[in-house]
Amino acid sequence: MKKNLKSKWLLLLPLAMGAFGVTACSDDYDPWELLKTEVTSTIPQNDLEKVAWNGGTFTINVKTNGSWNIEVPKWLSVDKSEGNGDATIEATVERAWRAGERTGEIKLNTTGSESSNVAGRKEKKIEFKQEGLENALKITDCNAAFTKQLTEYKDPDGSRFSYYQCGYKITYNINNALTDEEFNDMVNGVYLYTYVDTQGYPYMYRYTYNLSKTDLTNGTHVLENSDCWRYANSYGDYFYLLEIEIAIQTKYGIKVIYSTSNIEK
Repeated sequence: MKKNLKSKWLLLLPLAMGAFGVTACSDDYDPWELLKTEVTSTIPQNDLEKVAWNGGTFTINVKTNGSWNIEVPKWLSVDKSEGNGDATIEATVERAWRAGERTGEIKLNTTGSESSNVAGRKEKKIEFKQEGLENALKITDCNAAFTKQLTEYKDPDGSRFSYYQCGYKITYNINNALTDEEFNDMVNGVYLYTYVDTQGYPYMYRYTYNLSKTDLTNGTHVLENSDCWRYANSYGDYFYLLEIEIAIQTKYGIKVIYSTSNIEK
């Protein structure tokens, strides 16, 4: 006899038993319980932490009194996709294949069953993000210096004026973990952004300089330009390099891979 039909008869039995003076043992009734589901994971699940660009292996812990199945992105694999009751699932996130972070969703579906007297249906989700391939380019040990020199100039007609000649020297070390094929496929351009503070408007102005792909190869690099800004002395000694950025151009847009305001004046 089906459980729901059995339950309806059980509800009517006390009335019938009272009428005929019959009693029954409560052990004859198998109570239903509600579905319970909990899911936790070692996968980072906030904006401050992301799965690394080169992927990794994590665990998903399932606690439930029902049966379950799991749905994951194509770039995440699991060692088991369905089961019954508590389980520990091993999840492997693949290495990123392009620039720009990507968002993944893991969905756990659980259901009760008549055979185990569990009723209900639940859906739990885990959302996470993975770094883009540009994070395989790590710039470290960066030192930036700002230079400024007052220069006198004399026109052929004998008039004189002075101006400040400004420049920079940036030394950095880079660790490029990409293959040549990955790097050349992802990077279409390399740029240096310099942000300077002037006395006039705007307060902070950005200059863009084209770099080459060789500036992102493994090892130590020096970017130097002693005459990249000039301004008249009449504005006073007020011109400073505030911040520098190194960026790459990809088919998905421009990605800044390094930024610092630690600049020697």
